[in-house]
Amino acid sequence: MNNRFIPFISVLMTISMIVFVTLQLYWIKELYSALNQDFSNRVYSALETSALKTQQLELDKYFNQDYKNFAKNVIDSSQQPTGTYIQQNSDSANRSTVIWQKSIIENQNVPISARGDSLLLTKLYTDEGILKIKRENTEPLTAQLSQDINNNTYALRQFAKLSASNLPIEKRVNLKLLDSVLSKELKMNGLNTKFGFAVMDKQNKLTKIVNGTYLDQKDKSNYTYPLFTDSKDRTLYTLALVFPRKDYSLAKNNLPMLLGTFMSLLTILGIYIISINYMMRQKKIAEVKTDFINNMSHEFKTPLATISVATDSLANDKIATNPEKVKYYSGLIKQENLRMKKQVENVLNMSKLERNEVKLFLKETDVRSLIKEISESFGILIAQRNGTLVQEFNTHKYHFKVDEFHLSNALVNLLDNANKYSPEAPQIRVRTRNEGNWYVIEISDKGMGMDMTNKTRIFEKFFREETGNIHNVKGQGLGLSYVKKIIELHKGQITVESQKGIGSTFTVKLPMV
Repeated sequence: MNNRFIPFISVLMTISMIVFVTLQLYWIKELYSALNQDFSNRVYSALETSALKTQQLELDKYFNQDYKNFAKNVIDSSQQPTGTYIQQNSDSANRSTVIWQKSIIENQNVPISARGDSLLLTKLYTDEGILKIKRENTEPLTAQLSQDINNNTYALRQFAKLSASNLPIEKRVNLKLLDSVLSKELKMNGLNTKFGFAVMDKQNKLTKIVNGTYLDQKDKSNYTYPLFTDSKDRTLYTLALVFPRKDYSLAKNNLPMLLGTFMSLLTILGIYIISINYMMRQKKIAEVKTDFINNMSHEFKTPLATISVATDSLANDKIATNPEKVKYYSGLIKQENLRMKKQVENVLNMSKLERNEVKLFLKETDVRSLIKEISESFGILIAQRNGTLVQEFNTHKYHFKVDEFHLSNALVNLLDNANKYSPEAPQIRVRTRNEGNWYVIEISDKGMGMDMTNKTRIFEKFFREETGNIHNVKGQGLGLSYVKKIIELHKGQITVESQKGIGSTFTVKLPMV
């Protein structure tokens, strides 16, 4: 993939993702506003109905308890008037005047003797009046209103309203009854959530009609509606509601929609992150592979050039007739050929490891002798650089099953890295010990060390420690990846501790069972 194309497509994807997330968040905000408005409409509908029912319950209390004698002494509505005249006039923008007149004839038998004689008396009652009614607060003059005026129910309601306005609120409203009315109306409007309620006076102060939930949540925003008014329709008491779990209720009632929205948003974000990460990894792999090919080209270029020079030399008649020269150049060709073969084998071995085609041939081995032999052989190379290799064998158990070939290669790679990454005279230490059922091998050096970023990546395939933009040490970046896989195939562990400029310590743990 073109290196310029990846940043370009990443920028486009990022812009698209920002726009998408912004639109999703805006849509969620609008959805919440719509749900909140619907919730408010339901609450106010319940409040209105609850206020009307509370007012009606107060009138019923007057008619059936407090003023039952007064109600009985009113002229019986069964004595229908013989004549009624009702006229409605509008005398202002907000008032209507109702003029009414009626007469009632009452027949009464008065006994005058023991024989059953009686005197029939007829009484005539007449009455008239004027009612002024506010338009916005009273229903228009309908058949029902005419009947209420006719049988004095309207007058009773007005009397009860006027009389009750002088009473304290606790005489007008029962706390438990109000709670019951509100609960019923809220449920009928689809609001099954905890609520607090209170009655406020005209100074917007709490009265004695308040429940505990409202006292705990009184600082939250609430919903209010007039409960009682005076004769001039001014608000005397206000009914207030508060919902401590309002947001939870909104989310619960619309859980499938909200859950689907959030899941789709998280899915898109996940796909975006994975895609960007995948492209970056592909870009990095492409760069690493290019670097690997360049390194391999350099590794092959030197032996090929050496072989080419040696071949040309052998073609020279003077050298061809000199057995010592022929032997020297033949050995040089063989040496460089073996060097290239080793590089190819490293690549092939890694390819087999990636495909899980490498099988270990485990056999009982004296691991201490194996490590000693490898260390002494490698010590010659270190001595050529005026370095030292110290061996410390502190194990009493060292016979267990390993694959000698692959384990030897792994240890050689670790020693080779310790040598290559020591800029001056190498100081390498090989130490072994037993830890329970583990055989522990430590290979430490005092070389250039690694920073934390490189320390976490050194076992990646093709990765190599760099200084600036130049590889100071030749290699393919396959050694430590190969070592890690071989140790894992032995069911072992490998870790590294390193500090920049101080050195590194590789610790290999092999199971002895």
